[in-house]
Amino acid sequence: MKKEKLFTITQAARTMEMGRNNLLKLLRNNDLLHSHEPMRNSPTKTAVQQGLLVAENAEYNRGPVKVPYINTKVTSKGMVWIRDLIEKGTIPRAS
Repeated sequence: MKKEKLFTITQAARTMEMGRNNLLKLLRNNDLLHSHEPMRNSPTKTAVQQGLLVAENAEYNRGPVKVPYINTKVTSKGMVWIRDLIEKGTIPRAS
């Protein structure tokens, strides 16, 4: 089975010619990302079930402690969905 190409939020924003924070805001406003801590900017169950976003578990070291976090990735289907949403004129593009 071929593995699908996944994009980070930053890569997706650059591809769409918009800022990373604007993309995060767009996804939160359309209920595809959680908007409250501690799950902020992690994909909702709906977004994962629709195949738009993927949640990857990751961790970083803070001294001797490993801190877990969720890394959100955008699928190819999600990129098409975001492009269609931008073309409808719901969010301004970067100038």
